[in-house]
Amino acid sequence: MQLSLITALALLVLTATGFLAGRSRAFALAEKDDKRLHSLPSYHGYYVALWAGLPGFTFLAAYALAGTMLVNTIVLGQMERAAEPLQARYELALASDEVWSDAVAEIARLDGEMAVLRDEAEAVIAAEGVQSGAVAALRARQDELQFAQDDARFTRNAREDLIAGDILQAVPEADDHALARAGFEFSRLPVQEREVFLADARALAFGDGLASRDTPELRAVADALRPVHSGILWGASLGALALALAGLVFARTHLAPRFRARNRVEWVISAALALASLIAILTTLGIVFSLLFESLRFFASIDWRVFDFLFGTQWSPQTAIRPGQIGQSGSFGAVPLFAGTALITLIAMMVAAPVGLFAAIYLSEYADSGVRAWAKPVLEVLAGVPTVVYGFFALLTVGPLLRDFALFLGYEDAVTQSALSAGLVMGVMIIPFVSSLSDDVINAVPQSLRDGAYAMGATKSETIRHVVFPAALPGIVGALLLAVSRAVGETMIVVMAAGQAANLTANPLESVTTITVQIVTLLTGDQEFNSPKTLSAFALGLVLFVLTLILNIIALRVVQSYREKYD
Repeated sequence: MQLSLITALALLVLTATGFLAGRSRAFALAEKDDKRLHSLPSYHGYYVALWAGLPGFTFLAAYALAGTMLVNTIVLGQMERAAEPLQARYELALASDEVWSDAVAEIARLDGEMAVLRDEAEAVIAAEGVQSGAVAALRARQDELQFAQDDARFTRNAREDLIAGDILQAVPEADDHALARAGFEFSRLPVQEREVFLADARALAFGDGLASRDTPELRAVADALRPVHSGILWGASLGALALALAGLVFARTHLAPRFRARNRVEWVISAALALASLIAILTTLGIVFSLLFESLRFFASIDWRVFDFLFGTQWSPQTAIRPGQIGQSGSFGAVPLFAGTALITLIAMMVAAPVGLFAAIYLSEYADSGVRAWAKPVLEVLAGVPTVVYGFFALLTVGPLLRDFALFLGYEDAVTQSALSAGLVMGVMIIPFVSSLSDDVINAVPQSLRDGAYAMGATKSETIRHVVFPAALPGIVGALLLAVSRAVGETMIVVMAAGQAANLTANPLESVTTITVQIVTLLTGDQEFNSPKTLSAFALGLVLFVLTLILNIIALRVVQSYREKYD
């Protein structure tokens, strides 16, 4: 059994012991001094248990969060110190190598020429457009410089690998030098491969998964990891147990007949609840700030053309494959995405709003208790169906049916994936959102309003139209707005039923896409988070967040106004 698990079990035992010790101590104090305790004996037990368990578990949690990082830092320091002679020899060899020096100088010269060429290209594009002959000539020149630059980089990297290999061959393969070789190898690895190196070393040291390779250098790092890890683990375990014992003794000695144990325990509980609320708030702020900062990076990369992003009509986020590529700046007009989102949401609400509202009126006003008992649960089952199932249904059934019907009517451009198909199926999916919330709101209308209408001679339908529905209208509007928010954020149905084409159209029989689909497309696969193409997903996410936030705020305000008036 792992030492950390044993420590956690020991802390649990000490916590239980603290509760029993505190409770028995409270009884003893009450009998000895023949005084009435300020708090119940159980609160004294809880107080001692908190002092026994909370510090120890906090210390153990801190080790769980930072222990691995601390071990890696110590071992990396050992590797760096062991590799210092090799690193010094390597840098000296590079400085004295003429081929490497010439390659570095050539790369610097070509970088300067590329910068001048980019400035010239921007001026030509601004004056003559991307399709001009001058831009084509500049692009050809850029390709030549890029080829020469790649060749110089290849020469530089080859010389670095050759010199590094010569230095490693000169080092004896004895185990005493393996850590030095590992440190030298680690220092030359790219950043993204260093985590793999450490993961392989930890796998060899502790059996945490399978190592991708097994070399003497990795074995040396694994041998260095074990004692450091063991020492820190034992220190954390003993420290946690010592804190628990000290807390138990401290809390027990502070017990007295007039000790306010209940106040202390309730303060800890209140602090825990406040911490939980703070975590939720910080999580929300983290999401907002991450979207905001990445969106600012995106707008900076497109020269702060925020107006073009919000009101542009061309969406083609294809950017340069290599830095500075001419004529590949991308087009980030998001209006087609906004239009597609609005079109599909409108179609969905044209289905969900009347069907859900009429179902709610029937279930609350016309259906007897037997019908309502089974009809409402069956209707709410629609909310539990996975969205991917709705997507399959739209792609394999609804889409072909709509296409065949459009062809029958003479519309020859009909396609399987269309906004109408996605909107209809999405409307079926959000029917329970409208019906359940509207049903609850209608049932909350006071019966006295209905009785008053009947007393005035109104029929049942007149009572519903002129009394119940106006009274429930704020809540119904809130339900509709919440359903709209759900429709705006849907992704899977749109991907499968409407396609991914950024098409600015009002024709529901054509393929369109939405904001959420483009976010998934831009962030799926191996992407680099330093290009406008990828960063545009965060800007779209920020717009979607603001849109749904506004809708939810409106819905909550409407519901609050309803509650203030009729509760």
